[in-house]
Amino acid sequence: MSILIDLRSVTTEGVGASLTIEGSVPPAAVKADCASDAGEAVKAAADATSADSGLSHLRLGDIDFLAVDPIRYEISFSNVGECVHAAGTLQTQLRTACVRCLNDFEFDLASTVDESFFFVPSEDEHGDPYPVIDDSGKVDIEPLLRESLLVELPFASVCDSDCQGLCMKCGTDLNGADCECTDEVDANHPFAGLKDLMQ
Repeated sequence: MSILIDLRSVTTEGVGASLTIEGSVPPAAVKADCASDAGEAVKAAADATSADSGLSHLRLGDIDFLAVDPIRYEISFSNVGECVHAAGTLQTQLRTACVRCLNDFEFDLASTVDESFFFVPSEDEHGDPYPVIDDSGKVDIEPLLRESLLVELPFASVCDSDCQGLCMKCGTDLNGADCECTDEVDANHPFAGLKDLMQ
């Protein structure tokens, strides 16, 4: 999915010319009741789309994040001579699965945009090419928005700092119920002897 912005007015008017745009990207088609099992709503929606199908489905490692609100952005483009500088903000609400209890939850995400689009091919100090304004005077800001969102995604998403997670023995969600499991070590377990080393 491309989000093309026409910068001809900024490039032809010369240094100091600017343009501010506002827009939004539709959210992923996810319903809160699309699955009943913990973590299945995000998985079901992610299976129906691919990670490169647009901004509404982001993936960090093997963790899926789905936009449940439009991704709103406001970006100002300014001609600074050798390039057009883009600066702005974007925000949305994402849904993912908690790494502790595996239940789906939603959280707000905000990020900033800061990029330069050059008139001629150019590279940064690491040898990576800067984005270039093509002959039509247009730029695709979808990669810019995607990168801005990805850098703000949490590596370990937790629904609440007090989330108790799942019982490691029976799998009960400890946020909503207690389980009958105990901390006693089975004497027949092959590593039962290690318990004494912990004392």
